[in-house]
Amino acid sequence: MRTETWLVLPALALLALTGCPGKLHDKEAFLAYEAEHAGAGAAPPGEAGAPAHMPETAGTSNTDSCGDVVARIFVPSCGGTGCHSATASQQDLDLVSADVASRVVGVSGKACLQSLADPQDPEGSLLYQKLLPQPQCGAQMPLARPPLGSADIACVKSWIAAQTPKP
Repeated sequence: MRTETWLVLPALALLALTGCPGKLHDKEAFLAYEAEHAGAGAAPPGEAGAPAHMPETAGTSNTDSCGDVVARIFVPSCGGTGCHSATASQQDLDLVSADVASRVVGVSGKACLQSLADPQDPEGSLLYQKLLPQPQCGAQMPLARPPLGSADIACVKSWIAAQTPKP
């Protein structure tokens, strides 16, 4: 019995040391890349064999790599929680129905009196500010849910910047 214990303990120690493959630095970029290239056999960004056009920070500033921000981010994270949909629009803010831009660009927030989306100042826009850990006004969104990742926050900022300012 003593011999068996002596053999098992080093094996368990070796198994514990080899169990963790590492750390994923940008989960959102990895998942977005995987969704785009499912089954293509290509390497994810930042790994050997990854396409040269795929930067390691995919989805952080290029609106093309962000996809449809309204459908991919606003609908599930803001409207899907029952907070900012057509039927439950907290602060009179619907981020789900068609033509979101017409309801947010150049429009002031209700409780926080800054522009919801200002294409000339995306970082000062309330929609962007509310996604940060310590927004200038109110609480971080989405409320009572995990915060968005840095890639998705960058996509919201890019989406705001891509909108046409109201005259």
